[in-house]
Amino acid sequence: MTNPVEPSDVGPAVGGDLTAADTDRDHVISLLTAAHSEGRLTAVERDQRVAAARLAETFDDLVPLTRDLVGPQSAARPVVSYDQGNPTEAADQIVAVFAGATRKHTWRVRKHTSILTVFGGAELDLTQATFEARELEFNVFCLFGGVELTVPPGTEVDNQVMAVLGGSDVGKLAPPDPSAPRITVKGFVGFGGIEIRNPKVRKRQG
Repeated sequence: MTNPVEPSDVGPAVGGDLTAADTDRDHVISLLTAAHSEGRLTAVERDQRVAAARLAETFDDLVPLTRDLVGPQSAARPVVSYDQGNPTEAADQIVAVFAGATRKHTWRVRKHTSILTVFGGAELDLTQATFEARELEFNVFCLFGGVELTVPPGTEVDNQVMAVLGGSDVGKLAPPDPSAPRITVKGFVGFGGIEIRNPKVRKRQG
């Protein structure tokens, strides 16, 4: 008979015996740091868990350190994925001229992204994307067009766009999370607009 309190997220059946990499340890440490800043861990608890994370050899060593922080009682946040193994220096090109461009679901966001919209629009949803780096740069040229950028909660956005007879609006974003990416948006908007926001929260129907 299975013990009802036995954890189901550790052990060989779920890959718990696999060797933890430095990026896995860093991710756990980022979660612990964020939990401390949100008041869910004391400084002593954080330091003890960070020390254990640095010494962790397998996922079984890491999982218990954050189990009480990412369980059902915690606020749900999308998992931010990074893949820095083979970063591409060339900028990703997104072009919408008298047309529309869409990027959403699972796609790879390069460190540099160039966006051109002329009498067109671009809709970019980063909530399920994989990022090549934590520091990202979007260079925008928008003329008689629009760009809608949806970023994961916790993402820090530095808006440096110059707007002439247009607008560049950063909505009310969730507080910055150390484990989330940081995005700098630069460029020019004329007779158009850029909207940057978190995913819309669906209201429950009573």
